[in-house]
Amino acid sequence: MSLPSDIAVAPATVTAEAAVSNLLPAQRRQRIVDFLRVHGAVTIGQLEQALGASISTLRRDLDALAAEGVVDRTHGGALLRQQAPEYATFEPDPVAAAELSPREKAAIGQAAAEALLPRQSVIFDSGTTVLEAARAAVRRQIPLTAVTNDLVIAQVLGKSPLVQVHVLGGQLRPGSATLLGQSLVEQAGALRADVLLLGAHAVTDDEISETSAELAGVKRALMRAANSTRLLVDSSKFRPRAFMRIATLDAVGEVITDTGLPAAEEERLRALGLKLTVVKVRP
Repeated sequence: MSLPSDIAVAPATVTAEAAVSNLLPAQRRQRIVDFLRVHGAVTIGQLEQALGASISTLRRDLDALAAEGVVDRTHGGALLRQQAPEYATFEPDPVAAAELSPREKAAIGQAAAEALLPRQSVIFDSGTTVLEAARAAVRRQIPLTAVTNDLVIAQVLGKSPLVQVHVLGGQLRPGSATLLGQSLVEQAGALRADVLLLGAHAVTDDEISETSAELAGVKRALMRAANSTRLLVDSSKFRPRAFMRIATLDAVGEVITDTGLPAAEEERLRALGLKLTVVKVRP
């Protein structure tokens, strides 16, 4: 007589977990790299659930992979270092992305919000760093007219009675709160805002890029709809180019980043004549 399915599966599960825990360090690290190739970025908690290894072991593994130049360590996780063209369309899982470089993103968002003037019209692009700018703008308690294509950002801005929020309509991007599509691009064409707070997947030399052609197209439309564009990118975003170019840096009025930016990269950006704001990150 066959066993019930719930009893039959249990030993296999235990065996699988034991197999992971018994892996050699090199084998376990390869599992981590394979996971990153699918998700682009990962938190320690996600790896713990996926591999069943201890947090201290996983931290050592990530430190070793970072030393080998395979990943970039972030606060609470890691990001796959884009070393080859096949990684150009990879992007962090939305949940993991929200936990990557949180202190850097908060500092950048705060700096961007502090530069806004009362009664300005501001486009808030999608992305976790721009989301931090929205939170900081609400804390400032100043009147703004806000436009966004991100549902989470719209909810955050809507918490302030001083912010008039306009949401651009479109199709919901799978797995995210971002709205995209041709109808959204057309709506953006009717706008003329004072400032755009722009996010991006990568900054490479003088190019700003994204993993998706449709997302890049929306960002270009938002840039055309604003008198001034401020690019909000933490220092980990200065990396090899992603799949689709958004624009070159000469189309941006200001770049706001953090002190993790390599000195050579900072020098290069200043040589381009850009307004560069480098914010300190609280420990």
